[in-house]
Amino acid sequence: MDKEGNLVRSVSIQELEEHTAELVAEVEAGNRLTLIRGGKTVAEIVPPATVAPIWESEEQRLNAIEEFMNILHKGYDLGGFKITDRDALYDRD
Repeated sequence: MDKEGNLVRSVSIQELEEHTAELVAEVEAGNRLTLIRGGKTVAEIVPPATVAPIWESEEQRLNAIEEFMNILHKGYDLGGFKITDRDALYDRD
């Protein structure tokens, strides 16, 4: 078992080929698989990581977008050269 209490199971490549759907269902349930070939670990199949949202609320997310858009509209100062749009970035002398 891993530190989250989920099963960690070693399976051969042949077993994976023969029971793919069942093994994928195990991973979907939160378990981890270690693939073995010739007695050596060659890969691990793990559930996708759960990523916590950056913002605690929709209001915070919308405020961050608005703040970012304000910065874009004002332009960004790069030490004396102000970028206000894509063309300005490429048209500088």
